[in-house]
Amino acid sequence: MRLFGFGKGPKRSSWNVMMKTGNIILVLVVGILVGGVGHAVLADGGTDKSLKIFSMVYALIQNDYVDRIPARPVLDSAIRGMVASLDPHSEYMTPQEYHDLEINTQGRFGGVGIKITTSGNHILVQAPIDGSPAFRAGIKSGDEIIRVDGKSTATLGLAKAVRRMRGKPGTHVVLTIFRKGVFRARDFDLEREIIKIHTVKPRMLNGHIGYVLVREFSENTARDLDLTLKGLDRRGMRGLVIDLRNNPGGLLTSAVDVSSLFIPDGKTVVSMKGRRQERAFRSHGGNAFPRIPIVILVNTETASAAEIVSGALQDYHRATVLGTQTFGKGSVQTILPLFDGSALRLTTARYFTPSGRSIQDYGITPDRIVKEIVPKGTRAVEVPREVDLKHHFLNPDGREQRIVIPPGNIQKHLVYPIPSGKNDTQLVAALTLIKSRIEH
Repeated sequence: MRLFGFGKGPKRSSWNVMMKTGNIILVLVVGILVGGVGHAVLADGGTDKSLKIFSMVYALIQNDYVDRIPARPVLDSAIRGMVASLDPHSEYMTPQEYHDLEINTQGRFGGVGIKITTSGNHILVQAPIDGSPAFRAGIKSGDEIIRVDGKSTATLGLAKAVRRMRGKPGTHVVLTIFRKGVFRARDFDLEREIIKIHTVKPRMLNGHIGYVLVREFSENTARDLDLTLKGLDRRGMRGLVIDLRNNPGGLLTSAVDVSSLFIPDGKTVVSMKGRRQERAFRSHGGNAFPRIPIVILVNTETASAAEIVSGALQDYHRATVLGTQTFGKGSVQTILPLFDGSALRLTTARYFTPSGRSIQDYGITPDRIVKEIVPKGTRAVEVPREVDLKHHFLNPDGREQRIVIPPGNIQKHLVYPIPSGKNDTQLVAALTLIKSRIEH
């Protein structure tokens, strides 16, 4: 069994449609065991009589329902309903869904190269991956995918639509796209390819300030970031901007490794606390860049592992966090395989920043609030934060966070690429801040 912390709730999952997987963003902890499943009992120790009611209802459906129906869909739906009542991130997975999740962690993808998000029942392109079939075909951020191989995405739903976009390299899939103000329905015939995700994208900005966009936290992110920063250092880097905007999270181990590049060895990066487990993850073998001034850019879609890195560097006063309030995903899920190939994804712990702050509901409050400027004609999509999701649980201090966080700290997420040049007000503010520190 394994522990995962998912970057988003089930209604707001981001997916990379590539080789073998959709990208449900994970925070992964390996080797922590959770006890076996016992009998359902009431608080007073008696057998739960509700299980008898469940059995009676199931028997009545099988015997008396107007049509004969297979047993498995009825039971799957019942289990889904039970688990869905817990919180936004716990979920029952069928054998096929669990298989897809295992594929999600392999890091190689076959498909068309699109990062997807949702707005209600609409499936939208968050961004095409650079150099992918979708990118070369001209698919753009904000495009709505209305059909996959002629099947309506409204009927398919996100998971099935993603599964249809995947496939062996060399095979084809047809996406029907709606682009507001341009065309109502246009078919894009795409040939699937093997696509590797490059999670770190660097460049050197004026004034010898390094800029690194970190798209997510995968197995190789810390290694790639280390090599990237050493390359920028050789070119005379005097300050650094780490862009975690729209970063939905990733592997917890990767978040710890990335934080270790900037924090002395042996420092707590994040701790996990649950009913049956408590553990601290510490920095190790890093602190390669102990003195360079750093600004971290965040927004509403900065979640989970990205919040861990932001919170750790903020707590140790190693970086200034700039942008708007982050998503607020502060929980860890354990994957519990079941005997028939299905699995239960169950929330088992909260995680905390080095100073003991829970990210749950709150998210990370930037040291400097700077909002994005929305380009004219951009299709805006209101994205819920963790606190807005159904059945979300409160921060451990017990307060309702929507009252605590100043409204001015939060900005609706927008489905469009991060602005460039002077239009990127957050990056401009970050550069101004770093230059002032370099000059002094």
